[in-house]
Amino acid sequence: MRRVSPPSPVPGDSAGERGGAPEHAADQPDAEGQPDAEGQPGSGDVPDRAASGGLPGGRVVAVATLAVVGVATVEVLRTEQIAIWAGITLVAVSVVASLLTRAGDRSLPAMMPPLAFLAAAAIAGQALVPSGSDPLWLREALMLLDVLGANAPWVVAATALSVTISATRHLLDRSRARRSA
Repeated sequence: MRRVSPPSPVPGDSAGERGGAPEHAADQPDAEGQPDAEGQPGSGDVPDRAASGGLPGGRVVAVATLAVVGVATVEVLRTEQIAIWAGITLVAVSVVASLLTRAGDRSLPAMMPPLAFLAAAAIAGQALVPSGSDPLWLREALMLLDVLGANAPWVVAATALSVTISATRHLLDRSRARRSA
């Protein structure tokens, strides 16, 4: 997001003389601080999430990944393994992420499931690293292979659903655009 510098003060005019209120709505930046089409801050145009077609993909993927990591951490603390609840959460947030992401970011939820589960395994799986005389990197790698191998069906299912939903939404948008043109 770029910054918009505040308007330069007019000599002899202070906020106290105006009662703190701007004389014109165009003197203030809009809700996001972006200038309007004329280059002037503050036309009052606030983008509508429904009109833009969804939420920013980066934010959706970050929240979904945090949800998977959180559930995996709780599951490790309770059962000493990463299993069904983390997998169900991965599939659920993958579907929701694919449905909520705006058109320009639809590839992000399709890439999210493997990366989210890898993050969950790497973070929550620290409690699962076996003790031993082997080097730590080897024990970490074996733990990741064990966790990812056992949960591969969840990762594949979540990825397949995300790709299918994203591709279907893309095709529906293209057919709507052709009909309206």
